[in-house]
Amino acid sequence: MSILSQELACVIGEMGPGRCVLLMGASGSGKSTLAARLAAATGAVVVSYDSHQRLTGGDTGTEPVGERALAAAWAELEDHCAAGRQAIVDGTHCQPERRAAVRAIAAAHGMGTVVLVLRASLPTCLARQGLRQRQVPDADVARQHAAITAALPALVGEGHTAVLQLTADGR
Repeated sequence: MSILSQELACVIGEMGPGRCVLLMGASGSGKSTLAARLAAATGAVVVSYDSHQRLTGGDTGTEPVGERALAAAWAELEDHCAAGRQAIVDGTHCQPERRAAVRAIAAAHGMGTVVLVLRASLPTCLARQGLRQRQVPDADVARQHAAITAALPALVGEGHTAVLQLTADGR
């Protein structure tokens, strides 16, 4: 991942106490890698939609994150926020209702949300998907990429504490 240490330091500074970090990016953009790096650097916990999906019966790795997995992830986030723990939510967040749900959970506990958008090109996301055991279909990755690009202008108006964009092409 080519996120410079200076950029990572800026992200960590924005995270600060009392904030929930919402990662946003297409499959293959590097969200889980960044979540692990940020958690290691800050002591924050990672709430992963994919991890909850894997715990849901019948997961083949190609279907979208289901409602049961989302409910479990949001319940976990609720627990962390209630305990005052800083959390990083790892998911594509290309749907505004999912961003709103995370923001509402954080706000209910006096926490703001920082959106970190990982901007990787579509060819980079698709190439990274090709290296995975659990591959998201190319059409789904393209749809996620387009939805995230379309959502960028509106993110600031959604009520988040901060919106940061990181270039995530390369390794």
